[in-house]
Amino acid sequence: CDAYGAGFFYIPGSDTCLKIGGFVWAQYGVYKESASFGLGYGTRRGENLISTGARMNVHFDARTSTELGLLRSYIEIQQTVGSQPFANGFNGTTRISLEKAFIQFAGLTAGRATSMFDFYTGDHLSSIFETAHSDSIVNLLAYTFSFGNGISATLSIEDPTTGNGGGRRWGGPYAGMHVPDLVANVNIAQSWGSAQVMGALHQNYSALVVAGGANAAEMGYAIGAGVKINLPMLGESDTVAFQAAYSKGALSYVSPDWYAGQDFFTDGVSAIGQTKAWAIAGGFTHGWTKTVTSSLTASYASYDEPALGAVDYKQFDIGGNVVWTPVTGFSVTGEVEYKKVDFSAASALVDRSAIVGFMRIRRDF
Repeated sequence: CDAYGAGFFYIPGSDTCLKIGGFVWAQYGVYKESASFGLGYGTRRGENLISTGARMNVHFDARTSTELGLLRSYIEIQQTVGSQPFANGFNGTTRISLEKAFIQFAGLTAGRATSMFDFYTGDHLSSIFETAHSDSIVNLLAYTFSFGNGISATLSIEDPTTGNGGGRRWGGPYAGMHVPDLVANVNIAQSWGSAQVMGALHQNYSALVVAGGANAAEMGYAIGAGVKINLPMLGESDTVAFQAAYSKGALSYVSPDWYAGQDFFTDGVSAIGQTKAWAIAGGFTHGWTKTVTSSLTASYASYDEPALGAVDYKQFDIGGNVVWTPVTGFSVTGEVEYKKVDFSAASALVDRSAIVGFMRIRRDF
């Protein structure tokens, strides 16, 4: 089946083309933090200095051409075993996850897929520390309008309780979900690169009951824009990217990796106070040879709580790596990631930092 690229074959007895793929990686690294960084991995004496991780991923992509457009289904399953803080902190446990499962028909996308807000998610691997960007897989129902010349617009209804890593409801006295997130974007993808502007509405529905027996609630939001530019004059694989985002009551749309914080706070009587956050991020990838590439990503984020003497802070993240790919489908990566948190004077907290270095060996098929 050549219609959809290499690797597809006809399912016997049907006109559906199927591609089976996946990867396996093994990871080994070291982790060091300043005193009382408090990442939730236990006491400093109990933390692992040396940690390991292993992951397997299998995905299935089935496509059928119909009179009304392409009919596609995609399934991706993943399992990870690792020790803290590596392998995303699975602490030696085994976790099987349904990463993605969606149906696409013409412009419709239904199921579990990458949030339609997401655009730039960093150039490096982000084993522990992620630079500031939106990076979430959620249950959604979306429709994409294609206008030609690489320009499209998408409107999506998304379930904020189903995101990977705990969802899009950050802390706070949340009650049940009453209104799903409404996400929209306009995207352009052409030979020079791609760009996107995006926005989201996110309800802060509190467990706090106010006068009349109703739950306190406020509507939060997030806006963002990003661009990724191809740099063929420097190298075949060279790119540079930039992104900025702002949110009120919707932290996960700015970054998936806050040191601490909540979408909102309540006064215990009637009012909701929403946190504000913003971030800028950028990244660069350069191919030194046909088998060696390097990537660097950095971001600066600000978190602001709605109270006098609150725990406000600035957060700086940077990560870089070197990737060696001696043969197709096999790579060895060395990466370093660093995080620093600077607290406001009113918080009376000590600034903190941490660094992680690791090697990852990966086989794609």
